[in-house]
Amino acid sequence: MSEKKITIEELGRFAADKGFIYGPEPEIYNGIAGFYTYGPLGKKLKNNIENAIRKTFTKHEIWEVECPTVMPEIVWKASGHLESFSDRIILCSKCKANFRIDKLIEEQYNKKVPVKEELNFLKKQKAKCPNCQGEFIWETKKHELMMKTKIGLGTIAYNRPETATTTYLPVIRYIKFFRNKTPFGVFQIGKAYRNELSPRQNVLRGREFTQAEAQIFLLEEEKNNFELFERVKKKKLPLLKEGANKIEEISLEEALKKKYLKTKAYAWTLALAYETYLNMGIEKEQIRLRQHEQDERAFYALDAWDLEVNMKSLGWIEMCGIHDRADYDLKQHEQFSKKNLKCEGKYLHILEIAFGTDRPCLALLDNAHHDDKERGNIVLKLKASIAPIQLGIFPLVNKLEKEAYELYENTLEEFSTIFDKSGSIGRRYARADELGIPFCITIDFDTLKDKAVTIRDRNTTKQERVKIKDLPKRLKELLEN
Repeated sequence: MSEKKITIEELGRFAADKGFIYGPEPEIYNGIAGFYTYGPLGKKLKNNIENAIRKTFTKHEIWEVECPTVMPEIVWKASGHLESFSDRIILCSKCKANFRIDKLIEEQYNKKVPVKEELNFLKKQKAKCPNCQGEFIWETKKHELMMKTKIGLGTIAYNRPETATTTYLPVIRYIKFFRNKTPFGVFQIGKAYRNELSPRQNVLRGREFTQAEAQIFLLEEEKNNFELFERVKKKKLPLLKEGANKIEEISLEEALKKKYLKTKAYAWTLALAYETYLNMGIEKEQIRLRQHEQDERAFYALDAWDLEVNMKSLGWIEMCGIHDRADYDLKQHEQFSKKNLKCEGKYLHILEIAFGTDRPCLALLDNAHHDDKERGNIVLKLKASIAPIQLGIFPLVNKLEKEAYELYENTLEEFSTIFDKSGSIGRRYARADELGIPFCITIDFDTLKDKAVTIRDRNTTKQERVKIKDLPKRLKELLEN
């Protein structure tokens, strides 16, 4: 019998109950949509995701930076955000509720519709307000997303709506640091803010969220003379080409020949985004890379694909954008700043991997959540490498607490471990399953004689007996798989 599909609301309740994600916050004051707290387990999971990102990017010599989260108005004029960073919304004539039109179509009809056709699509569907079933007013309005603030006595500024722009601005410093050698890459993990109209679906759409974006700077002529491409050209990626309705598993080399992708450098960047999500713990069967339709792309983008993850509760959800931004950004900031932002007399092009850490965090919880009828409890099948708690140490009975606690202390340095002596061993296993702990170690009376312990696998419930002296090596083997 197939497993019952979890809803996003049920997932949110589970995440709150188990210490992953609380909110909307502040809960005791009834909360404001779009703001969430990561609880003890959620923060550890998010840290693990962010550390996996750091490990992946630094392996490819992409360096981490940290930039301000507030910038003066001129920055956002130059970037184009003040003119274009808005949502198209539609109003209910009865309850006056506002809806972001593209998300309304996506959530109600599971479709992506070209911007020019959105209003007509809803009319043809005879769409009603989801809140009160009232009639819509058939016109769209703009809702500005930038959060305005002031610096000092009156300098107008804005909270950054993404990390990318602030990452571009020190480009002169990067050029000096990298000794005028291109390509080079930097990335940033940090907070961003958007005044979303009606954020929902838990942390998928927040007003405050964490972004993780990598920027690859290179000269235009380097895009098809890109050495790193040779390392990934045989790698197969699940591509959903513009206009296609079926995923095609295809090597990057073949995708270039078929002109699905325009340059070797961009193909490598696509492979890097895919690798990053695998390293976060997302299963490859749950990932596809979808090419933007023509009306989705920014006018300056030379190529644009989204990495999407198939969530059990919501279906395919955009997680990451991979863009060839050409030289648009640096030209804009040179024009507005009146500073020379060229490298050896030429404008650098930017290849961007733009995503956040909140969405993959929720996606991991969603796809790891299993209602196990045989066990009678939830089993959270997070990958061992990403699970917030890796080991549970249990004494079979309280008389063995001393020996069990000694083992617990010995594992703390290398592993994320908890000690639990409360309730029956079966109940402790069930608690560990719900928290996503991949392996539990039980100390029993035989341990006193044979100096061995029992390791129980969360996913299979199988148990194996291991000598305590061999335990660190065996645990590393298990946790690496």
